[in-house]
Amino acid sequence: MDQEKQKVNVYSAEFRESSVKLAIGSDQPITQTAKDLGINPNRPMVRIPG
Repeated sequence: MDQEKQKVNVYSAEFRESSVKLAIGSDQPITQTAKDLGINPNRPMVRIPG
């Protein structure tokens, strides 16, 4: 049986930056903004140092 390869999306720095700004500035949940942009809402695009 062939294994399905998982598609890896590579987003430009500009797309990441604008997406994060949109998510932070929006009144809707971040997960909804991610879905609207076609981004997996369960995989963060940026890492927040903790």
